[in-house]
Amino acid sequence: MGKKLTENELNQYSKEMIIQLFLAMQDQMEVLNRNMELLIEQISIANQKRFGRSSEKIDTYEQISMDSCFNEAEACIEKQYVAEPGMEEVCSYKRSKRKGKREDDLKGIPTKVITHELSQEQLEQIFNGQDWKRLPDEVYKRLTFHPATFEVEEHHVAVYAGTDNQYSAG
Repeated sequence: MGKKLTENELNQYSKEMIIQLFLAMQDQMEVLNRNMELLIEQISIANQKRFGRSSEKIDTYEQISMDSCFNEAEACIEKQYVAEPGMEEVCSYKRSKRKGKREDDLKGIPTKVITHELSQEQLEQIFNGQDWKRLPDEVYKRLTFHPATFEVEEHHVAVYAGTDNQYSAG
């Protein structure tokens, strides 16, 4: 950088001298602009490096990270082998039903009684002509659904047994 010229000094110079000064200043201005652009680019790269995404990564393994703070148990156990405990089978508790609940539920529904008996000839054929006796019937109830209504079918199954209690039919 040279001496600063005043207006009077510039008026004393010839036209060719002023043109040379102007061209020199133009070259100097281009160099300064190029340097300024390089500096701006360097600043943006430095900012990106300092504040960018890569700055959040931890390069050294010796440095304490947030993961090891929150997962301290895992960090301590990492190098040791720990056997997994065996799976236990848990049986769920099932409540037994209250006695008489089914009869209470079916109480208000119309009931149709169906009897199942063997004829005299069938009984003689089964017991080979020996004596037999009739035991109390086995009763079971089956709920049947007819569209828009329910009906209880009460089946009475006759049970027969020989007097020697060796064979029973029903």
